[in-house]
Amino acid sequence: MRPGAINWQFVTDNVIHSSPALGIDGTIYIGSWDQKLYAIYPNGTKKWEFTTNGGVVSSAAIDGNGIIYVGSEDGNLYAINPDGTKKWEFTADGRITSSPAISKNGVVYVGCDDGSLYAINPNGTQKWKFTTGGSIKSSPTIDANGVVYVGSEDGNLYAINPNGSEKWRFDAESPIYSGPAIGSDGTIYVAAFNGTLYAINPAGGTEKWSYTMGSYVESSPAIGSDGTIYIGSYDYKLYAINPNNTLKWTFPTNRQITSTPAIGSDGIIYVGSSDGNLYAIDATGAKKWEAFIGGCAYSSPSIASDGTVYIGSLDGKLYAIKSDSLGLANSPWPKFMKNLRNTGNVLDQ
Repeated sequence: MRPGAINWQFVTDNVIHSSPALGIDGTIYIGSWDQKLYAIYPNGTKKWEFTTNGGVVSSAAIDGNGIIYVGSEDGNLYAINPDGTKKWEFTADGRITSSPAISKNGVVYVGCDDGSLYAINPNGTQKWKFTTGGSIKSSPTIDANGVVYVGSEDGNLYAINPNGSEKWRFDAESPIYSGPAIGSDGTIYVAAFNGTLYAINPAGGTEKWSYTMGSYVESSPAIGSDGTIYIGSYDYKLYAINPNNTLKWTFPTNRQITSTPAIGSDGIIYVGSSDGNLYAIDATGAKKWEAFIGGCAYSSPSIASDGTVYIGSLDGKLYAIKSDSLGLANSPWPKFMKNLRNTGNVLDQ
């Protein structure tokens, strides 16, 4: 099969907004608006499905023991055993569309529409909650010191210590739906909805630089092995921005990009567009190929070690697409939530 060819499609009963997580055994986990989280074998057959009481927009995260964590619009965060049985559920005070992040000691962090970031112990009890001034749809990320970064609709990026106290906040002057990415030197990269990408010092929360794109941004940044920041915008373009705040290139699609790019081991960048295509783009910004995936791609791609690219679509299907990349780039932040298990933790490969 040629790169860009579709290996298989897995059909769910409603649209897919969430992004796939991959277990160490290759199992693919993806949520659908049909209120279910699906576990799918690498050959495209269903392993199991887990039913919640709301749409699953949140992307699953997998801990070191194979436990799967996912939020639902029913207001619960679910911990699911590898066999598809429920370990526990934690009830928040609002819908959960944020994707969970997992700390090294097993604490799970997730944002909620009630404006709070919840820290949940591995046994499902609340450790603490940190309240912001707006809904949290952004997904949290965790640095090497255990500090949690999360954006809020109130326009701030918050740095929260592992004990739940505020370290600092950064005023981005516009709602943040983008999840933060962490560079090799600890720099925090996050985009505000107004189209500005910020590079922020982790120590004090001061701005290093900002770059303004042509339109709104919901996409989260990915970072290449050379430090290039890749991010999509509502102006239909994927931006490649150098770490010194100069534009490297833009790649045009035919609709807005809310998908977060994934970078392959060979430096190829994969991103979905609302035009219904998954694009493969080389490091110079030239198109390698595109694959039509039936509907708008809010989902962010993932790349398995065998070269299969997985991405969900608003047509309700998970697509498995052949590529030449053998897994993710060895880079600071190669995809949405950092790694195949979507832990959002800089310490996890």
